[in-house]
Amino acid sequence: MDAFPKCSVCQHQFTLKGPTPYLLPCLHAVCEICVTSAAGGVISCSTCQREVSLTDTTLQKDAVRQKEICHLTAKHRPTELLCTHEDDGNQAVCWCQECEEFLCEYCQNMHNSFKATRRHVVETFSDTSLGSMYVELVCKLHTRHPLEYFDENCKMLICSKCRLGEHADHNVTDLNVAADAAKGRIEDHEKNVSAYRISHQAYLKNISKAINDTKKTSSDLKEVIHHSFHSLRTQLDQREKELIIELENQTKQELLSLRTKQITSEGESERCKWTSDYIKTALRYASNSDYLTLESSIQDITKTHLTSLPPHRHRTIATAFNTRGLDKLKSEISKFGSISASGSDQTDKGTQTVDSHLTAADSKHEHLELLEVPNAPTSQLRFDAGCETYRRETGTMTPVTLRCPQLQLDAARANTDRCHVTTDGQLVNSRPATQHRHSGRLRKYRGTCASTSIPLPPSPSTVTPAPHTPQYWETHSRVGVVRGGLEWPVLEVGVVEESQVDSGWYVCLQRRSWCVSVGSCDTHRESLCTSVWQQGKEGKCYSNTMSDTPGTQATLHYGVVLDVGRGRLAFIDLDREVVLAKVDVEWRESLLPVFSVGRSGLYTVNMKVISGADITMTDTKKSLIYDALN
Repeated sequence: MDAFPKCSVCQHQFTLKGPTPYLLPCLHAVCEICVTSAAGGVISCSTCQREVSLTDTTLQKDAVRQKEICHLTAKHRPTELLCTHEDDGNQAVCWCQECEEFLCEYCQNMHNSFKATRRHVVETFSDTSLGSMYVELVCKLHTRHPLEYFDENCKMLICSKCRLGEHADHNVTDLNVAADAAKGRIEDHEKNVSAYRISHQAYLKNISKAINDTKKTSSDLKEVIHHSFHSLRTQLDQREKELIIELENQTKQELLSLRTKQITSEGESERCKWTSDYIKTALRYASNSDYLTLESSIQDITKTHLTSLPPHRHRTIATAFNTRGLDKLKSEISKFGSISASGSDQTDKGTQTVDSHLTAADSKHEHLELLEVPNAPTSQLRFDAGCETYRRETGTMTPVTLRCPQLQLDAARANTDRCHVTTDGQLVNSRPATQHRHSGRLRKYRGTCASTSIPLPPSPSTVTPAPHTPQYWETHSRVGVVRGGLEWPVLEVGVVEESQVDSGWYVCLQRRSWCVSVGSCDTHRESLCTSVWQQGKEGKCYSNTMSDTPGTQATLHYGVVLDVGRGRLAFIDLDREVVLAKVDVEWRESLLPVFSVGRSGLYTVNMKVISGADITMTDTKKSLIYDALN
């Protein structure tokens, strides 16, 4: 059902016989009751909140809404229309436009029987169209004369007599012509208003999109902030573990030294006791001739004891935890990160929200490099971070931030049946002088791993990928050929999922493992070859890594590029200056960097991990890493 118009003040519906509607300047309607009862002569439109002073404004009757009410009443409430021809109270059934009368059924029959009215067009209410109930206006001065003209000067409707009378010298136009012109101008106004409304609707859509984008950005940034501080906490936990391991190793070495000194001192003390006991026995039982015979032997053993006098006390090495730089670190943390408007013109490269990991370039435990490669294609890897950067001054640069974590070989987990980690942090393929066995050591794997694992990033949101920064480390291995022979592998460098680290002798034989491996080859005899293994499958063989002739020595350099966020792993031969392989993997759990130096006897291997600020980043190395990531 079509809605009847309402008064914009009292909200009551207009009816055919109710209060007359008046037109407000805002084109909303107000009923006659609200006009006459307006407090202080001011009407406040509740629709648009505009106030109208009746003292300064004369309201006119809303003829349009009157016609609308009449039409809606005839369409939806015909029982409210009564016959106006006889005023007999009968319900009207039709409308005669020429007579301008509502007719009941009886009057309609009489109307059709009169010769003067039988040709009038009578419309039933069901056939009544919009505007058909128009009542022709007549002149108030000249009764029964219709208003057929419009006076442009007086801005009013006039009849033919008015035109010949006092309006004779005015600019007068035919009513239909003036009405058509006014209708055209009103239609233009409607088009302009509609276009203006469309502009507002488009603007509202933009605002609505901005609201959704703002919420989405806020949600995404929360994830980035969470990941950034998770990375910070992970780094702090890693450093704590490194310090604990370093302290434990130092404590073990100190205790071992003290134990050795203790055993030596206990042995010497026992030997002194034996000598002292014998001398006491000799003094009790020996004769004069015995004294002369024993004096030389007793003097010699006494000199032996007295030449190695112990110190009065053992000087204990004081171990301390150096917190130098802690205040600076706290200060940097308090200033880390910022939230800026996305539409801001200023750019803070140190606070990019795409992928920021809290790091300190001057820290010895982690280092960041900004790779910039000439004429490199646009890449997804567009990161920046507040760190020391190295730039090449030629070509078009596409910067990529590279994280260089500080890796430490885990001496406590090394398989000491095959290898050990020296005090200066090198992995050697020989047993240590003193065997240390405990449940934490690797039993199968002939090598060791890093002291801390590399966690996978948090699950990505539905709209953005997980934040990530590629990581890089190297190994420098000094290899010497003793006898040579069919030995595989001589050394390995790779990563393995944490639960699989001790599931085989070598990385290449373990499930969920990836490594670069060096060893002798059936195809290329008399030389050691390099290849990349992926979960037990060997890749391309790079021959002539070094000669297998006894006495040959060489230092081999390999780099590992790991991007856990994108699932990318690559191995670089730094001597050949080539990317050996790029691997795309969906990892299931945290990763452990692993290192193996093979069996002893045929070869000697000393492997050192180069990481953190110790890495020397050359332009060639930057290009290789960039290629590995793309």
